[in-house]
Amino acid sequence: MKDEPGITITLREIYDSVQIVGDALERMESKFTILEEKSMLALKSEEKSQEALQIAQQAYTLAKETHALFLKERTDKEEQQKWFKRTIIAALIPYLVSGLLAISYFNSP
Repeated sequence: MKDEPGITITLREIYDSVQIVGDALERMESKFTILEEKSMLALKSEEKSQEALQIAQQAYTLAKETHALFLKERTDKEEQQKWFKRTIIAALIPYLVSGLLAISYFNSP
């Protein structure tokens, strides 16, 4: 070889460099594969969490509706009980008045 200025690279050095780059590419490929699998799992998890959120929102809506119906039924029942008590009292008033009149009639001299 001539004495030329610069660096001389042998075939062995080029081969070793190519092997190092090839190994690095293989490691990168395996890491990319793992990253791809993890991102797919994350996407599936996101889909499942969205489904769970929708189900939870539906359950909350049903619970609110059920609670509203329960409150309405309870209010209606309380009104019916008040009406029943008033009806009983109204039915007893004439008997009480009649009884008081009878007592006063029989006790009068």
